[in-house]
Amino acid sequence: MIDTEVQLVAQPRIDTLATRYPTDVRQLRSDFAGVAWIGDTPSSGSGMMGPSYQRRSFDTRLFLPDTHWYDADLLGNVVVQVSASVLQVASTAQQTQGLVGAVAEPVVEFYEHPEGLDGVGLCLWLRGTIWSNIGLSYRVSVLSDPDAVIRVGTDVDVADEDGDADTGGSGDADGGGGE
Repeated sequence: MIDTEVQLVAQPRIDTLATRYPTDVRQLRSDFAGVAWIGDTPSSGSGMMGPSYQRRSFDTRLFLPDTHWYDADLLGNVVVQVSASVLQVASTAQQTQGLVGAVAEPVVEFYEHPEGLDGVGLCLWLRGTIWSNIGLSYRVSVLSDPDAVIRVGTDVDVADEDGDADTGGSGDADGGGGE
């Protein structure tokens, strides 16, 4: 069995202030979403992934591209929710439906900055075994104390229908984020 690559493509992050019921405590709600391409990325022309019908494993932790950087000491009441679903399964070279294999439940964990900067960021942990290339959509929602955010995550550029980049979501004006 060989290892395979996983690539995250994020959608714009949505940040809102929410009131936690029934305590009326103000919380920051950050929603992170995107697609994890496992094994291959889709063709820009057809939108489909190429056939690569072989058994491959993956076990990877990737920082969400637009993660906020949090003060770990202020995350005592944090609530994290993660969901994922298979978006696309590539066909085989014989044009038959490919096989997924097994994708374990996704996990989100906080990890220290890889370059030693202050704060912890969100990592999406994906693992499993696949037979065909797959696309996996993900959504991560975080409720935290607004003061826990040390640095606002970098905005993600998303191409619109004309192919022009559009900066969506929220974030700091200079795009500094976790970079």
